[in-house]
Amino acid sequence: MSSRIETEKKYYCVNNRELLEKIKMLNYKLISVGNEVDEYFTDINSEYIKKRTCLRIRKSNNNMEITFKGKSKDFSSSFTKLESNFKMNPQNYDNFVNLFSMLGYYSYTIVNKNRYTYQLKDNEYTYSIMVDNIEDLGGFVEFEIVCENKIVDEDVLRSKLNQFVSLFSSLNLEEAKLPYRDFVAIKKYNDILPSKSIKGIHINLDEFLKSYEKDFYCYYKLVMKKEFNTSLKWKEFKDDIYNSMINPDIEYKFNTYFDNLSIQDGMFMVLFELLKQIKEMGLEIILSTNTNETFINSLVSKISKNIIDKIIYLNNNKSIYNELLKSGIDIKEYFNISKHNLKETNSLLLIIINNFGITKL
Repeated sequence: MSSRIETEKKYYCVNNRELLEKIKMLNYKLISVGNEVDEYFTDINSEYIKKRTCLRIRKSNNNMEITFKGKSKDFSSSFTKLESNFKMNPQNYDNFVNLFSMLGYYSYTIVNKNRYTYQLKDNEYTYSIMVDNIEDLGGFVEFEIVCENKIVDEDVLRSKLNQFVSLFSSLNLEEAKLPYRDFVAIKKYNDILPSKSIKGIHINLDEFLKSYEKDFYCYYKLVMKKEFNTSLKWKEFKDDIYNSMINPDIEYKFNTYFDNLSIQDGMFMVLFELLKQIKEMGLEIILSTNTNETFINSLVSKISKNIIDKIIYLNNNKSIYNELLKSGIDIKEYFNISKHNLKETNSLLLIIINNFGITKL
């Protein structure tokens, strides 16, 4: 593990040529070129986002590093932090993502950037210039001073950073006052922002639920065989044709089944906690589904605790838009989330929670 104090400022960069000429004139040396993929994590209450605390896994050039930076100390939009870094085997990437999840830290955003790093050192400090091109965002430049001595006068660091940045004042760079993590989150938020006045969130979880639905079908089939001596086909199950024949005894069996049901993916429970936060923000939660009606009603009743406002049964209709419209729901008034895995779904929910009501950037 390595620890150090860093302070930094970042700027938008639309003219790399002038910047690179200035870097060369000041005798900064190019020390690395490569692609960096940074995945950022936060707690379920988003304290890490609010306090600009950084928990990150970085993959670059077949290497992996876990970084933790504590709460930012704001120096007029420069940020000074104690940074701790841990070198890890990149083959363990998924294991660490799962470990973070088990500890209560969930994926927020992924920043994919190409980076050129230039550097100069003196006896006490390392001065770095990172010229970045971020996927879907464009060009930035970051000026950073690193001090290996953890006991350092913060006013001195602030002064040195301002002097460092002033060397490039002739370029008239516009300051970028947010972490890359937050710029990417805002971009994703704007990508899914409803085109009309926002009423709520429309979510579809069928990809995740299909294995649990198939398990329930097997149980449902056994119950129907025992009660009515009938062999239930998959299409009959999907159409819920025996729904009217569910008596109190069968209902009790189904309730017991769902009481004993174990959802193996902890992210499913996290999803409903995030939906609860969104509902508390005054947004409506709509769930659309092609799953069996008895299955989804029982599952939602067990888990959601009145979080889902309305379930729309798609009945194998390929046009979700038309089916929602029949129920008086204009999809253009809702955030629409239909991802194949819960990690991506929960990331988008966290982004909505942290960016709802902001002005587009």
